Amino acid sequence: MHADFAAVAHRPIPGGNRGFQGTGVLQRGQTGWVRTVVTRIWQDGTIWRRMVDTAQRSDGHQWEELIARALAVRPPYRPYPGSPVYHVHVDDHVLLVAEHDLTGPLRDLVRAVIAWARRRSGSR
Repeated sequence: MHADFAAVAHRPIPGGNRGFQGTGVLQRGQTGWVRTVVTRIWQDGTIWRRMVDTAQRSDGHQWEELIARALAVRPPYRPYPGSPVYHVHVDDHVLLVAEHDLTGPLRDLVRAVIAWARRRSGSR
């Protein structure tokens, strides 16, 4: 497991370790998977997409905790001309966020998905 992911995955969730309780996604202790898709759209229309699926992953619970923190606070959608926007899709949850508003746990999730996809594909 990548050290950066391990660092953000173990940050405490405000209010305790709730898993996905209250988000309507996956409750802690349930079997199943959570698919997280991050799409970045540049001003010229260029799009790239990265995805992590927690199915049968040994670190799936860490991803699920990181996802729960990211979904706990949803930033407003305030696009800025010339700045990329992100479309973050977690199962049935969709967040649209401008790059300048990508902060905290949501930023951690986006970075973790991108880093994991890069390692998996072998690209930089």
